[in-house]
Amino acid sequence: MKKVLFGLLILASGKTVAQDMGQILAGSTADANKYLNAYFEPFAKGEIMNIGRGWTSTAKTHKLLGLDITVNAQMGLVPSGAEAFTFNKADYSTFSLTSGASSATLPTFMGGKTQQNITVNTTVNGKNVKYTFNSPIGVGDDIKNAIGQAAVPLPVIQVGLGLIKHTDVKLRYFPKTDFGGTKVGVFGLAVQHEFTNYLPFLGKAPFLHLSGLVGYNSIDASYDLTGKGVSGSNQRAELSLSGLTVQAIASAKLAFLEFYTSLGYTSGKCDANMKGTYNFNYTDASSGATVSGSVTDPVSLNYKNSGVSNTWGVRANLLFIKLFADYTFANYNGVGLGASFSFR
Repeated sequence: MKKVLFGLLILASGKTVAQDMGQILAGSTADANKYLNAYFEPFAKGEIMNIGRGWTSTAKTHKLLGLDITVNAQMGLVPSGAEAFTFNKADYSTFSLTSGASSATLPTFMGGKTQQNITVNTTVNGKNVKYTFNSPIGVGDDIKNAIGQAAVPLPVIQVGLGLIKHTDVKLRYFPKTDFGGTKVGVFGLAVQHEFTNYLPFLGKAPFLHLSGLVGYNSIDASYDLTGKGVSGSNQRAELSLSGLTVQAIASAKLAFLEFYTSLGYTSGKCDANMKGTYNFNYTDASSGATVSGSVTDPVSLNYKNSGVSNTWGVRANLLFIKLFADYTFANYNGVGLGASFSFR
């Protein structure tokens, strides 16, 4: 459970990635933020689009006090071009490739396991010092081995309730809970209103339904980094995601199968931080002596993503159990799979 949650909210990297990632902080704060911004960008942008998905698998709303409990998994598919980024020495003041090359292709968090040795040349306590580290690997290959595609995962649990005038309210909520060092909290709220009854011509096709949805979702997570890489104190990674989605939905029910599609727009942001104190032992460039230094609260990353999305899916209605699968076209395409218990 911990691995799933942490991978999904910055943190499925495990100890190896966390350790390599922490070494980046030995350089200047500006360089560390520049590198990590490129490293985490595909994850952050994919997750922003994920939180706008999975709200519904039908345009038909419940009757009064109708209820559904839905569990689904959203997978934001990472474009192949986002599995790596180009490291250019000229973009950094304290980082350089130990090999002497001027540039290299390095994996993002959602990329592979290739590595380069990077040398830090900086000043600590008035002395010119050096430090070397291996560039962090990605988790993309592990995910490919599991599902065949690099993807950003997001599990979703929600409850829907039918109110008056063909309106459903949907709630996603999970109190911030500690899973052995990984703390995760979720809140989401959406309103879906069906317009079918306002369109008399649909009375001739009672299997067709049209509705609109507005939803907001936020996720807050933190992970205890202490003892998982660089020495220090109060070390943790923090992640805050939020997004708003607006969708127009249509569905058609044929026997026990229901086909649905939606056209919408999602906009959101992701803030990722590394807090605490991180200690490093550098090598004096002239004498070879050890020079100690530290940084505090070194990383603050901010991402935004938005765009139009178009989802196509199919649902099997098996009495009170609904099984569904869909595919979303967007700047990060997505696959969704889920099941729900639905009454009225």
